[in-house]
Amino acid sequence: MWMQKKWFKLFIWFVTASFFFAVGAILISMFRFGPTEQEAMSFMMGMMKAMETSLMGLSMQVKEDANVQRLLYESVQFAFPLLAISIAGGVYVRCRRKV
Repeated sequence: MWMQKKWFKLFIWFVTASFFFAVGAILISMFRFGPTEQEAMSFMMGMMKAMETSLMGLSMQVKEDANVQRLLYESVQFAFPLLAISIAGGVYVRCRRKV
């Protein structure tokens, strides 16, 4: 019997799945389950407020503030010699322990 063949079962499964997704798409387009304009604007305002307190917002504030830029520049100038000294100290300790 040809209804017992694998290709027929696969065809029935494909048609059934296609019908399910087609009905789902039609229902979604008919009833508009998406957010309203007010909900979308509220979401965007929340995202903007969250962005101000994130690292990206902080970097934007640093970019605009001259005092913070100067402080950052001086701290980098101070950090590189300390980093070099600490690397040299680490290498020295590592070499001393091998002996």
